[in-house]
Amino acid sequence: MIKLFNFVVLTGTILSLSPNLNSLTLDSVISNSSVQLAQNSNSASSIQGYCFSVADDNMDSTARIYIDGNKVTGRVEATIHNKKESYYTSYTQILEGTKNGNKLNLNITTKIELDTQKTKETWTLNSDSLNTGRTVYKKQPCLVSQVRFAPGKNSATVSQSVVRGTRNIYLLKANQGQRMDLKITALENNAVFDVIAPNGQVLKTEATQSSLKLPATGNYEIIVGGTRGNASYQLTVKIQ
Repeated sequence: MIKLFNFVVLTGTILSLSPNLNSLTLDSVISNSSVQLAQNSNSASSIQGYCFSVADDNMDSTARIYIDGNKVTGRVEATIHNKKESYYTSYTQILEGTKNGNKLNLNITTKIELDTQKTKETWTLNSDSLNTGRTVYKKQPCLVSQVRFAPGKNSATVSQSVVRGTRNIYLLKANQGQRMDLKITALENNAVFDVIAPNGQVLKTEATQSSLKLPATGNYEIIVGGTRGNASYQLTVKIQ
């Protein structure tokens, strides 16, 4: 699976967003209808996104946190390794909770091998790091935007580029049972996407086209990355 560093938020007309979002039209976002992009801001009505990573002798991990008002969601992906003992394993964490100041009060679902664990923890979100109490993650550059389809439309094509070593993440709200159609094209055939469901299920990895029946209601992550060098691409998303 491609790792995560940048993201944008994409929502369809199937679920409305707050009318107080600051919006503007971008030339880099095109479709057969008007598409608006709300840039990351300090407004309480805007989703804030934070990306983090850590790499040391024992673990490689990425974390991303989304904050909408005081609501917190997110995901952690980690690989634990002990070369001396020849031990390797990986786990994912689904995060849900609330924000109080710089404290994140989280309900965490951890899936490691065949085991699922549920815990409650308080993490600290600093200006340049994320402290879980066990691990300190370093903040990575993160672009947060929200794309909204025009009323009555359920698809859009985003024209964008992704720099080598980074990822663009689109967050799409959709309902269980709906179908999501995606297609990505790139000038040098060097862009792919992953799709992750709200329940943490990985639906697609390194794909260029897919049609998915959605297993849950919530925010789906569409993660775009380049397979070699920088990539200029067009991503078409349709919900029906």
